[in-house]
Amino acid sequence: MFELSTFILNIATFYGIYLILALSFNIEYGYTGLPNFGKVLFYSIGAYLAGGLAAWAAITVAGFFPEVRGGMPAYCAGEAYNVMTQVAATNPALDIGVFLLSFVLAVLLGALVGVVASYPTLRLTGDFLAITLLALGEIVRIAAHTELWPVCGYNGLSGLPTPFEWLPGYGPYLYTALVLAIAAGVYMITERMVNSPWGRALKAVRDDELAALVYGKNAAKVKAQAMAVGSALAALAGVLYVFHVGGAFADDFIPLPTFMVIAMVMLGGSANNKGVIFGTAVIILIDQLLNTSVVNALGIPLPPGILNATTYIKYMIMGLIIVLLLMFRPQGILPEKPLTTPVVVETKRVVGETTIQQQSQERESAASE
Repeated sequence: MFELSTFILNIATFYGIYLILALSFNIEYGYTGLPNFGKVLFYSIGAYLAGGLAAWAAITVAGFFPEVRGGMPAYCAGEAYNVMTQVAATNPALDIGVFLLSFVLAVLLGALVGVVASYPTLRLTGDFLAITLLALGEIVRIAAHTELWPVCGYNGLSGLPTPFEWLPGYGPYLYTALVLAIAAGVYMITERMVNSPWGRALKAVRDDELAALVYGKNAAKVKAQAMAVGSALAALAGVLYVFHVGGAFADDFIPLPTFMVIAMVMLGGSANNKGVIFGTAVIILIDQLLNTSVVNALGIPLPPGILNATTYIKYMIMGLIIVLLLMFRPQGILPEKPLTTPVVVETKRVVGETTIQQQSQERESAASE
């Protein structure tokens, strides 16, 4: 049965998650010029870490250690799913503590991996960098799909409780509010970061790396910092995703989320965080309305062949949006605007209230007379 409230909560939660992802990509690509087509890699890092940590903590507290062959983690056993939910429902401190610990560890791990991934940017640019990061994301996904650690291989990890499992009935509403609050906080922090001297350094490296080097900017350091911040935010979004859907599955991290994020940034306006807010809303609505379950619930008459191919239709729509934007509106709906921070110019005082600059102007006027 289709429930409108559940549908709205789902859209709002995914909007908050993808807004964080889009802001992270905007820092890397919009402000720094790094085409991180492996965004889903850093997204999945947070998801795998949070999923494995939450499951391990729950079964450890419950003392649930079944005999599982093949080196499979105990939480991968089917019987562990109910155990994890019961533990979370009766241990609020554990439930919230695991979420907060996942939050912190994912941000730190994401930043670390982002710094490591920044090294290819020193030698690769443009399409070559984009393809390299895209391939790296696929390699990690396939490895997670075939290995039992950390998310139970091809079966995936399910049965994860939300941080508000101990509040039946109110949990989904509180979690959606939490995700939106975190997304709002990330937006405000991001705005302050890009409208700072650091943001000017990002744009300098993006516009002309050689000129930035001449003016004393360490381009390698700036790129590493941009990748670290963007990757940390992506890992944070992965944590929020796992606790929302209640599981971690390697096949959830196909390239589609990356191209959705690219479409969000390009549609709203590259290097414009306000535009990202708009672009994310449009793409999330398209994505959610094309879910097979939503189409069936709304009674939209579609042929079975099209109904079963909604994922590929999403690929086509995202690709079409990107192509049309590149052809007709490359600056996006809300184009990039100059930074709002004032440029501070230092002057040295000489005799009285006259500055060196004023003395120079006086000499020039005297010579002209």
